[in-house]
Amino acid sequence: MKNNKFNSKWVALLCGASLFFTACSQNSGNSDVASDMERTEDHSGHNMEAGESNEMMDLMHENMTAMQEVKLTGNPDVDFANLMATHHEGAIKMAQEEESKGSDTMLVNMAKKSPPKQKEEQEKLRDFVQNNKSATGDTAATRKMMQPMKSMMANMNHNMAGTTDHHFASLMSMHHQSGIDMVKVYLSQAKAPEIKAMAQKIMDEQQKEKQELDAWLQKHPQ
Repeated sequence: MKNNKFNSKWVALLCGASLFFTACSQNSGNSDVASDMERTEDHSGHNMEAGESNEMMDLMHENMTAMQEVKLTGNPDVDFANLMATHHEGAIKMAQEEESKGSDTMLVNMAKKSPPKQKEEQEKLRDFVQNNKSATGDTAATRKMMQPMKSMMANMNHNMAGTTDHHFASLMSMHHQSGIDMVKVYLSQAKAPEIKAMAQKIMDEQQKEKQELDAWLQKHPQ
C-alpha cells in the first residue's frame, strides 16, 4: 500500500511538472509569436517610411553610379561637361519626383522650373563632348571632380525620415553642394572659355537654390 501511495504521489508530481512545462512552452511560443509580430509591424512601418525616403535616395545612388560609369579622358573641359551633364540628370529626376508627390508650393514650383533649364544645359554640355572628342590621357586631375559626389554619398543619412518635401529639400541641397564643389575643382583646371562660363553660371544658380532650400529646412524642422 505504501508503495502504491508513493507511486501515486510521483505520478501526480510528474503530471503536474508536465503540465507546467507544457504551459510554459506554450506561453513562450506565444511570446515568440508576439515578438515576431511586433518585429514584423516595426519592420513594415520602417520599410514604408524608408520606402518614401528611398525613392529619392535611390535616385541619388543611381546618379552616383551613372557618374562613376562616365569614361574620363583627362581633358578637364570634356570630363567636366560629361560629369555635369550626368549630375544634372539626378537633379532632374528628383525635381520630377517632388513635382509629382510634393505638397509644399515653394518647393514644387522650384521643382517645376529646374528641369527645363537643366535639360538645356545638358544639351549644350553633351554637344561640347561630342564635338571635342580626344584620346584618353592622364585622368588623375579630372578624377578629383568625382570626389565631392563621393563625399556627399558617404556622409548622407540613409535613414532620413520626413515627408517628400523634406527629402527633396535635404537631398537636393546636398546634390547642389556636390555640384558646386565639382565646379570649383574644374575651374582650377578649366581651358575652354564657353564651358568655364557655363560652369560659373551653374555654380551661381545652384548656390542660390541651395540657400533657398536650406532656409526652407530651417523653417520646417522634422
